[in-house]
Parts: sequence; structure tokens; C-alpha cells
Amino acid sequence: MTPQAEAEQALLGALLLSPAQLASVASWLQPGHFYRPTHAALYEVLLAQQKAGHPALEDDEPEKRWAWALEAMETAATSCPSFTPSYGHTLISACPTADHALAYGRMVLETAVRREIHEHAHRLLAATRDADTNAVLRLTAELHTTIDRLGDAWGSSDGRPVAAPGQWPLELSEDAARSTLHQEEALLASLSAAPAELAELVRWLRPDDLLDPGHQAVYRALAALGHRGEPIDPLTVLWEVQHRGALTTGTLTADRVRTVTRAGYRGESGYWAEQVLRAALLRTTAARAGAVRLLALDASVPAARLLDSALHVLRDAESVQGRWRTATGLGPPARGDPAPARHSAARTRTRTPAPATFPASAPSPAQLAAPPRAPVRSTY
Repeated sequence: MTPQAEAEQALLGALLLSPAQLASVASWLQPGHFYRPTHAALYEVLLAQQKAGHPALEDDEPEKRWAWALEAMETAATSCPSFTPSYGHTLISACPTADHALAYGRMVLETAVRREIHEHAHRLLAATRDADTNAVLRLTAELHTTIDRLGDAWGSSDGRPVAAPGQWPLELSEDAARSTLHQEEALLASLSAAPAELAELVRWLRPDDLLDPGHQAVYRALAALGHRGEPIDPLTVLWEVQHRGALTTGTLTADRVRTVTRAGYRGESGYWAEQVLRAALLRTTAARAGAVRLLALDASVPAARLLDSALHVLRDAESVQGRWRTATGLGPPARGDPAPARHSAARTRTRTPAPATFPASAPSPAQLAAPPRAPVRSTY
């Protein structure tokens, strides 16, 4: 059995043995945070008994506590066919210490955070493989909103994002790579032949959006010439590429620059630029969604740091998508400020009064459930 499943069993066992502890987790832990349906069903029954004002919540007599547990198990068995009263006794025996419900609840919530982020990142990655731009935009916004919502539930922010435990490999088929390179060549040739649209395109198309390093170098040269207001033709582009060292490093050859800039495309720079940016959007989002999945699978990353890190990793994808929205005239995704709700969630779980000078500060579930630590002292 995994530690995550053990945490769910331990929490429910503690709540069956000690009804009063339900008050410490009921305000922030929901049935949907449990992975197993039987566990969610029992927890929902416990919340209903709390709402009904069960006598065991006011009187700690053994008979009333036992009645609390028996009634919960019988009701859960009725509402969830896969739950049996005997399994309720298994939950009780699986609880190491009945007084540690708050710590076990924190483990259940952290597992739910990790699981939900992984599921949303997986759907986003699948959308990039299908090359469905609208779905990619929608699912990216949903992933960001989910991270904000889970941050509200967790009630704290680590503030120290970590790098993904590995780089997600670039998944690009041979046909897709060939099509992307053709679009980039068409863009560079059309800009060399008719650079009038260059000033508009550089607002939302970056050199890094191009797949081929040589194409990136040519686009940088075009952008630099346009920024300085200098003439643009195949020879001036080659001269600028030379000044920027791309010929020396071997990124490009002079013949290749001449071939790209003399292809003779005219009048479709905006169209080709959008195709290039769309391909970059799909590639970048796929890489970032894969990185978020790797983070969510790494159990060594705590929940607060996972939330911050996922947003940090997602930032590059959102940047490309923001430029795509600018290029195509789409509005930005609607999202509110999560900070007020997050601060409120933290305050509902505090056991100690907040400092007088900072009334909005409060311990998070992670801080409340963690054991006390001795202060770190310097050895120097």
C-alpha cells in the first residue's frame, strides 16, 4: 500500500476514534480530495454527522464515540456499496495515533494537490499532440486556475520554485518538423522580399519562436535591420548575419542565407508568421506541460513548492500564448487574484492568534501539522 493510501486510512481512522478532531480539518478538506471513493463516502458521512450536531462532538464519553463510529460506518455502507462496516474497523486499526488527524489531513490534501495538477497537465499535453490550438489555450488557462484554486485550499505559498526534475523531450514528428521548417523559410523569404510588415511582426514573434537555429539568426538580422531603419535585401541580411557571428560559429553558411532570402515569397509575411508562432506555441506548451507532470510525480516536492513551481514552469507557455492572442486578436484569459482567498483559507486553519501588527498572516496547514523545529544556528 502506498503512503498516500495509508494517509487516507489513518485520517479516517482518527476521525472515527476521535470525533472532536473533525473540526480541525472539516473547513478545508473536502470529500473530493480523497482518491478512493469508499474513503470519500465515509468522510462525507462524517461531515453530515457533524452538521447534524452528533452528541459525540460535545461529549467525549466512550459510548457516544462508539455510537459515532458505528453510525458512520452503517450509513457509509448504505450510500456506497463498496464500503463495508468491517472495512471501517480496518481503518481504525490502520490509524497509528488518533490525535494526529491534522497531520494526516495535510497528507491527504497534499496528495490531492499533486494528483489534480498531474491530471490537468496530462490533458494539456494530449491537446498539444492533437495540435488543437483552442483546446491548448483553454486547458492552459484551466491548469493555471486549478493551481490557484489548490493554492487557496492549501493556504500557503512556498515562494521558492524548483526546477523540473527532468527536461521533457521534444515530441515532433518528421512531417511536423518538415512543415515547420517550410513555414519558417517562407516567412524569412517574404520578409526579405517585402519587409513592410516587419515592424508589426516583431511585436509578437520572437527569434526563439523559430525551430531552426539558422532561421533564428536570419530573423534576428532582419529585426535588427528593421529596428535601425536600414535597407533590407538578401545582401544586407547576409552582412548583418556575418556581423552577429552566425557564419563564424557555423550556425549558418553564406549560401544558405542567400537561399533563404532569395526564395521570392511576397505579401504573406503575416500569415507565415502566425503559422510559425502557432507551431512554437504547441512545442513550448507541450514541453512545459510535460515538465509540470514530472514535478507532480515527484513526491519529494512539497505541496506549496509544487504549486509555485508549476506556475513558474507554465510561465513560458503562457508567454507564447499571450503573444498568440495578440497576433490573432484574442483577449487574455480571465482570472482573478487568488491572494485574498488564499489568505482567508490560511486564517481558517490557524490555532494561534495572528500577530497584532500583521492580522492577515497565519500558519498554513503545512505549518500547523509539521512538528516544531529547533532554530538554525550558525557554527561560525
